Amino acid sequence: MQALVTLTPSESKRLIGKAMAALPEIRNAMKKGYLLVGRGSTNAFILEELLGEKIQKEGYVAGQVIKGVLCVLGQEERIKPMIFCKGKAVSAEPVSVLDKLSPGDILLKGANALDAEGKVGVLMASPVGGTMGQLYLAMKARGLEIIYPVGLEKLVPSVELAAQYGGTLTLGKTIGARVGMACVADGRVFTEIDAIESLFEIDAIHFASGGWGGGEGSVTLIVDGPDAKVNRCLKYIEGRIKGEPPLPALKSPCKTCIVPCSFQGKDLKQLPGYLK
Repeated sequence: MQALVTLTPSESKRLIGKAMAALPEIRNAMKKGYLLVGRGSTNAFILEELLGEKIQKEGYVAGQVIKGVLCVLGQEERIKPMIFCKGKAVSAEPVSVLDKLSPGDILLKGANALDAEGKVGVLMASPVGGTMGQLYLAMKARGLEIIYPVGLEKLVPSVELAAQYGGTLTLGKTIGARVGMACVADGRVFTEIDAIESLFEIDAIHFASGGWGGGEGSVTLIVDGPDAKVNRCLKYIEGRIKGEPPLPALKSPCKTCIVPCSFQGKDLKQLPGYLK
């Protein structure tokens, strides 16, 4: 049987969060080794599912796309990243345990772009590359796994092409923060499709995208499989996923922000209407 469902970005993040938290390799890393949950809005949903409690998800980010611009949340408003070590949750920067990692440990890294070839793009406003600069090469050198949970709303034609452009020193003008992009060609991606396949053992197809009136950024999926499994999937989504509210906007003041940006140093009266 085929069935169709549409998910808003927040609903997609909740679905990915529940599916990621149920993966055997994630549970194993949490209980027997290290699971590093990097910052990011999708990772915030995953963290809630792992903890079994609510957190201030809008504070579990660094870079963000908010109110129509690329932006960076101030250090004072961020929640510290969470690390799970042998069943215990600790607030700490992932880089602080880098030398303690071993096979089976996992880093969850947010992403900003995804293409049909499975390549992932990560935006970087930091001049030293942020989490990618701190951890990516070190994890690769050690042969440790990085998983990129990312919603299909971030699908682009080519991450490889996009990553040839941009850069904090290259961009002439921007409306918002200056960023570059890292292209990851060999990362493990986990989308809504992977979430449905892992939770319900049925196929999912990205059928359409977009919407308005609260449906902006939505993805429409067709699921296909045995009637009983498809019905269980739809019941689960309708009862536990649909209605997930969007994240509240948490934005640092432009006047005190130190990130190079077209709005840097401006007070509220000087900002465009969409930023107020």
